[in-house]
Amino acid sequence: MIKPIEKSLNKFANSPFVKKHIDKCIQNPEFLTKTLLVTSVSKDVFAYALRVHNTMKNNEIPEDKKSFVAKMDATTGFITAIVQISAGLALANKKVQSAMCKKLFSVLDENSKQFKQASAGFAAVSTLVGATVLAKRILVPLISAPIAGYLENKHINNNKKAI
Repeated sequence: MIKPIEKSLNKFANSPFVKKHIDKCIQNPEFLTKTLLVTSVSKDVFAYALRVHNTMKNNEIPEDKKSFVAKMDATTGFITAIVQISAGLALANKKVQSAMCKKLFSVLDENSKQFKQASAGFAAVSTLVGATVLAKRILVPLISAPIAGYLENKHINNNKKAI
């Protein structure tokens, strides 16, 4: 069973599309940064979708709590994606990166190859780390619970009206 999957992945990894994409990432650090950001966000969206699915299938969670837990996971996933992309694009902005790199790498000449390499690497790492920390650890926890609570109350009120 693993051989067909391995063969398919190998075929995809060696496809002209992937090779072209990798070449573009190597030549354009901004494109690489945005590719990494989208990849990170996609992974998180998939993980939260899987959590919602698993919550609904989990018989250990009481039926009256499943809906809230699933809504909380869905809300958290949606908000995480929006905040991560927004924060990531803001952090990846040329002006923001330029200002940070000038401060951090002030010992290097701005036109040197070392400065450009350090700036490109810093842009990718700072965008991913900054967007993830800002989204997952600061903003999303503050936003998700009230929204999920609102959705749950709306669901409860709609069910009461139906009875």
